[in-house]
Amino acid sequence: MDLRLGIVTHILTPMAEPTSSLPSPRLLFAMPAPVKEYMPKALNLVGQKYNKLTVVGFIGRTNSGQYTYACRCDCGKDTIGRTGDLRNGHQKSCGCLAEKYFGKNRKYKPAFKHGLSLKNHPEYKKYQRECFDRTKYKLEPDAKAKMLSERNSKCAICGYLFGQKQGDMKVDHCHKTNVVRGLLCNSCNSGIGFFKDNIKNLECAIAYLEKNSVMLVS
Repeated sequence: MDLRLGIVTHILTPMAEPTSSLPSPRLLFAMPAPVKEYMPKALNLVGQKYNKLTVVGFIGRTNSGQYTYACRCDCGKDTIGRTGDLRNGHQKSCGCLAEKYFGKNRKYKPAFKHGLSLKNHPEYKKYQRECFDRTKYKLEPDAKAKMLSERNSKCAICGYLFGQKQGDMKVDHCHKTNVVRGLLCNSCNSGIGFFKDNIKNLECAIAYLEKNSVMLVS
């Protein structure tokens, strides 16, 4: 029993003694125990789970004052986590997640076998756009291609032909339901936004233009 740290420790290696206040998780595994009163209640993370890590015990404090905890990953490995890293999601596992998605050598093994996530890949920007559409609008590449085909790659309002310059096609969606309505050029998409998606405002604008055009003709 370590009264100073307030934890019960189990030494996995016979006759091994912890050499620092932050022992290696391969040698030391901290079991849940009451935490000293000097720790704020809000910082007592014992028993809570963050991503793949379950906090099983309190270890101590770093030189910068952060509380450190013994954590057990879902894969079965033990590791040490800090309060800030656990809470803000910077530390999600013992390292097995990074190995799963990026490989052991992250520089040369991208997250996906197709390699499109590498910045030097010629299709990198297109892949990033597809990821953005999928994440923000839930719009898959096949569905977007179908929408383009139905409109002959033209704006759904003014008929502008997409592809004349980079980034001239925008995904128009309802800001309340987030449902994709169509593909528009920059001008039409901005115009709808300026009119706040309000049909009455658009009708008033049409009436205003018609009235003034009649006055100019007469």
